Amino acid sequence: MFYTEKCDFCGECLVFCPYVEYDKERAEKEMRELVAGGCPPIVGSCVTCAACNQACPTKANPFDLLNERQEETGSLGIPAAAFENFAKLSGLPTVIKQGEPGKPVMNLCIVGDMVREQLNSPLFKGVTTVEGADYFCTVGYVHLGKPSPVKKEAERYVEKLSLLGVDEIVCFHDDCYALLTTLADEFGIKVPFRPVHLFEYLYRVLSTQKENLRKVPIKVAYQAPCASRYTAEKDVYLDKLFDLLGVERVPRHYDRLNGLCCGAPLMARDKDRAAVVKGWNINDAKEYKADAMVFLCPMCFLNLRKLCRDAGMEALFISELCQRALPA
Repeated sequence: MFYTEKCDFCGECLVFCPYVEYDKERAEKEMRELVAGGCPPIVGSCVTCAACNQACPTKANPFDLLNERQEETGSLGIPAAAFENFAKLSGLPTVIKQGEPGKPVMNLCIVGDMVREQLNSPLFKGVTTVEGADYFCTVGYVHLGKPSPVKKEAERYVEKLSLLGVDEIVCFHDDCYALLTTLADEFGIKVPFRPVHLFEYLYRVLSTQKENLRKVPIKVAYQAPCASRYTAEKDVYLDKLFDLLGVERVPRHYDRLNGLCCGAPLMARDKDRAAVVKGWNINDAKEYKADAMVFLCPMCFLNLRKLCRDAGMEALFISELCQRALPA
């Protein structure tokens, strides 16, 4: 949520934005207009990556206000078909695949079909998986400039997961972790179980086999999902994973706070602009001599994998990278 009382109109959020070229004067002006209820140009130019929330020095969450205004005005110009396709995800069948007693429960949200091959790894042996409509977090609506369904469905989502009756639930999808932590807290929803991020889960599994792991001495560029802007603190587990694996995370420009959107949210409304953003990302990784780009989000992976390979880099999902360290 946007915290009006925290915003001092410094404009730093919009000056930081890598997708527009705003000086401080313009940034301050448009923030004042936005807070006053107007619809300045930044509302339609927004990529919906939420980076401005992370960059805001007072933690006022300017993206949340931009997102609300996008819904009020339709400024993003999202085609109706995109809304219709996303809404269909709420009709996916709910599936619970029971695993072994005592093993973790993992929510796949609506990405199950995208990551099915990943789940065949010993890394996920015995886990119970849940997926489909009942376990759909709906956070992706923010990329359509329509945040209201996220808040509306959040309580239902938490309740459905609570009915599983477990103390911890592993979130395969980064969006789910964002909702169960930062967003649930902002919405005033109590989560009666501990959400576990995929990074933490993978680190736990590999740590139990620490003495037998094989090193994976490659240089990687990491592609963070936009939802990670809500939960940057969990990235400590990614650094631990890379250290455990012997992986070098190249110190490229578009990383951590400066990370770029994969371009997927732009595809429905401006493919040319999406191509430019993708080019920045891939060229940056290549310039810093990454052997591979590592992904957490299935959509980021699907959107950038071909460009990675065309640039001579591997495209690896984080669990694929971890799989390489397991004993033969």
